[in-house]
Amino acid sequence: MSKALYLDDMLLKEFEAEVVSVKDGKYVVLNQTAFYPKSGGIANDVGTLTRGSEVFNVVYVGKFGSDISHEVDKEGLQVGDKVSCTLDWERRYKLMRYHTCAHVLSGAFYKNLGAKITGNDIASTEQGRIDFNLEHFDRSLIEEQVEKSNKIIQENHPVEVYYLTRSEVEKDPDLVKLAMGIPKGIKNLRIVDIKNFDRQPDGGCHIQALKEIGKISIKKLVNKGKNNRRLYFTIE
Repeated sequence: MSKALYLDDMLLKEFEAEVVSVKDGKYVVLNQTAFYPKSGGIANDVGTLTRGSEVFNVVYVGKFGSDISHEVDKEGLQVGDKVSCTLDWERRYKLMRYHTCAHVLSGAFYKNLGAKITGNDIASTEQGRIDFNLEHFDRSLIEEQVEKSNKIIQENHPVEVYYLTRSEVEKDPDLVKLAMGIPKGIKNLRIVDIKNFDRQPDGGCHIQALKEIGKISIKKLVNKGKNNRRLYFTIE
């Protein structure tokens, strides 16, 4: 099992680890990692693993069961190797800004329109995508929520992370912004709390205060059929 350091220290850029398994020469599991695996619609981290003077570039990270696997660009790492690990922090920080931005948008759509999230995708540092179950495709109404989100960002609410039990979460229906609800089998949930605005279960990485996001701009709006609207957005 890999210890996911990013869950409790989202600002960790460098760390030491030990190789606990290697598959097909290039898929490396460490005893602990700050590399975020692709999940929840959020892109994975990239960076480097260094053994002595030899550098292995991490090109993909995924979670498989309880293991977080790092795909490296060449073979050579062995079980028991000690490695120094470094994230591509510029990329990670941009993804964090986009991810927190998506929480602000989902909070605004839920609070003001009662709309829940039906999908999201932050696959790169170039744009984000969020889908929500709004009954009518009303461009002006969507634009209004984006403007309200920008005002919330300027209020610079702090962002905190803590854990609640499933029963505690289920007592507060406003906590869950996903239309699909809470996946079965999860007993304790990690909560991302934008103070005095929005909180929801989430396993990803976030910034510390909202002004770090910048300003949201609408890139494209798409009508995805009955009750499903899609917003592509950028931040600057």
